[in-house]
Amino acid sequence: MKNQVTALVASACIGLFGIGASAQELAIEEILVTATKRSQSVQDVPVAVNAVDQDTIEALNIDEFTDITRISPSLTVNQGDWATNSGFNLRGIGTNVFSINIEPSVAIIIDDVPLVRSAQAFSDLLDIERIEVLRGPQSTLFGKSASAGVINIATQGPGEEFNARFRAGMTDDDELSLAATAGIPISDVLGLRVSAFHKDRDDGHIDNVFDGAELNGDESSGARAKLVWDASDTVTATFKAEFSESESTCCARPYRDVPSTAAFLGAFPAAAIVGGLNVGEDNDEVSVDDPTTTESDSWGVGARFEIALGEFELLSITSYDEWEYDVSTDVDGTSFDLLAAFTGGALSGGLVQGGGFQLDSLSQEFRLVSPASERFEYVVGLYYSEVNYDRDFNRGPLFAADWVAETGNEQLALYGQGTLGLGENTNLIFGIRFNTEEISHSFDNALSGLSFSGSDDETAVPGKIGVQHFLNDDVMFYATYSIGYKGQGYDISSSFGQNTSDNPVGSEDSTSFELGMKATFFDGRLQLNPTIFFAEYDDFQAQQARIVGGVVELGISNVGKLETTGIEIDFQALLSENLRLVGGLAYVDAEIKDFSGADCYPGQTAAQGCQPILDAMGMPTGSTAQDLGGKDLNNSPDLKFTLSAEYDLPLGNLPFDGFVNLSYQWQDDVNFSLLADPGAEQDAYGIVNFSAGIQGREHGYEVTLFVNNLLDEDYASGIGNVGGLWGGSPVYIQTYPREANRYVGLRVGFSI
Repeated sequence: MKNQVTALVASACIGLFGIGASAQELAIEEILVTATKRSQSVQDVPVAVNAVDQDTIEALNIDEFTDITRISPSLTVNQGDWATNSGFNLRGIGTNVFSINIEPSVAIIIDDVPLVRSAQAFSDLLDIERIEVLRGPQSTLFGKSASAGVINIATQGPGEEFNARFRAGMTDDDELSLAATAGIPISDVLGLRVSAFHKDRDDGHIDNVFDGAELNGDESSGARAKLVWDASDTVTATFKAEFSESESTCCARPYRDVPSTAAFLGAFPAAAIVGGLNVGEDNDEVSVDDPTTTESDSWGVGARFEIALGEFELLSITSYDEWEYDVSTDVDGTSFDLLAAFTGGALSGGLVQGGGFQLDSLSQEFRLVSPASERFEYVVGLYYSEVNYDRDFNRGPLFAADWVAETGNEQLALYGQGTLGLGENTNLIFGIRFNTEEISHSFDNALSGLSFSGSDDETAVPGKIGVQHFLNDDVMFYATYSIGYKGQGYDISSSFGQNTSDNPVGSEDSTSFELGMKATFFDGRLQLNPTIFFAEYDDFQAQQARIVGGVVELGISNVGKLETTGIEIDFQALLSENLRLVGGLAYVDAEIKDFSGADCYPGQTAAQGCQPILDAMGMPTGSTAQDLGGKDLNNSPDLKFTLSAEYDLPLGNLPFDGFVNLSYQWQDDVNFSLLADPGAEQDAYGIVNFSAGIQGREHGYEVTLFVNNLLDEDYASGIGNVGGLWGGSPVYIQTYPREANRYVGLRVGFSI
């Protein structure tokens, strides 16, 4: 029976890829991952995971965190006007809220240390050894901010011999970049790795017709040092320090659709506000008198000890990080002189808001890893973290707001996961996490003079159970059932009051069933990893817009229930010695099952489902709501796939060889609005990226020409309805990313 199944799958693959069994012996290089907190081959772990090494990272031109969507077709990014308003979705699930006390659903972990906020990671990816995207709830091993998945990143170590690399790049949209790394073996027991980068693109891709400036540009730099000390035969210590800083004018959001009948603030005609702009789906123009500016600074230190206790390994991972982020933005998104209009010309100016974010976090993890065993192996750990997060916010001079908030988060968790051999080829997987957490807050409103403070605590027990069966050395099946969890938090916003102080946003719970296969065929030349999944999320934490004092405010609600189901197929194929295909496909059906009482979007009519809210006597309260049950979840395309072809071109007697990479990423149409606003839909689109170059055989030089968005495909990475500023008429703005333009670049490098 086993041979029949293997032959059937192999036959299907032959038809799909045209790979003959008689071809010369080649094999895809093995990638080791830490998806189960122990090092294993990606083909042996019973987890749906996309993993790429340094070579593939470079071939796909993955330089920034938003580029990681090229790795996993189940991954999308929520790109807002500020970095703090941006995050990731996996299988349709992600947290995109503005409160400083609500954590993401997709955890980002760098060198075994989880980041508190996704915004801390929205900078350059420098000197990366491996990126893993773990799909589905991972709360058992990775904690309460991994209810939808994990992006796990490992940076490079020093290496056993001296190595160094320098890279410089430039693009035709005025970006200049420099990066350098070096691995230095100081002695037989001491090694150092240092890396640094600088990137400058001051002139962005959004034109401000008000003053001729180009917005959405940025300048960033950073450095990292990692010292590895083999203190003895049984103890290895790694010490790390890093910092980064950036300044940007991101992100101006052009108007996408403004009805001619719309009136700004219900009083000023649209023609007077946006008459000179190219309003439309391809609009890359704004007219603002107070453009968005941001500054970000972060630094961190860490220590990691790996101690061999016989055949066991004990790890201690300590980290301390600080992050500061300051932002100012033009709320109305126009150059219209609001103050002059309201004061008869006595004053001049617009509506501006902003403030600062300050975060410090301390974490400590102890982990015991048993020796690998076919009978029983396990990982147990203790994790502690303390986070302090402050924010000040002001808006004015109209619709004024002025407040300061401080939040705290302290958690302690004990976790364990084991694999028990039930026979020669079958394993039982089981894990559990005991998580306790205390959250606290203080909120001072300078305008009202009111102050609020409080705290709350909660305990949760997520877990996992599953079975893994090896059909043979090359084919493995697994089925898992997981319970995920994301903690409660306070809804810190301008409308914060006694009710939100006394009642934090409830925790988010999930259950997930997953059935997958990891298969290798044709003597290691083809890997095929399909996965079927079904997950339910109860009390999903979601952002809603509401009008408070004439201004759009954002509040957080617990959506009743979500379901996400689908199938994913990941593959690699080594078609010849020089040609490799890497790709994946994801069909994801993410649906809101229960969300009554949701806000109506601006301009929504009764025929479109916006109904009055009635009181206990059946009389209208003056408020409206809609029922989102049965609607698709926002920013979740039904179908998405990626395909990359990497070809190495031998050039005979020349001192260098060539290489070519062609990649394609396509996604179905998507709605960016949680409220199912039809005006927030982005049509399906596909992006082609191309790179080609030469690489020296002996002297380590490299020259690469690359083209982003070869076919110059326009698309938006976010669409919002700002009708609250337009008298209730549906008016749309869009996040128009740099990647929606074709740009050409040249990168040169030298390594030893």
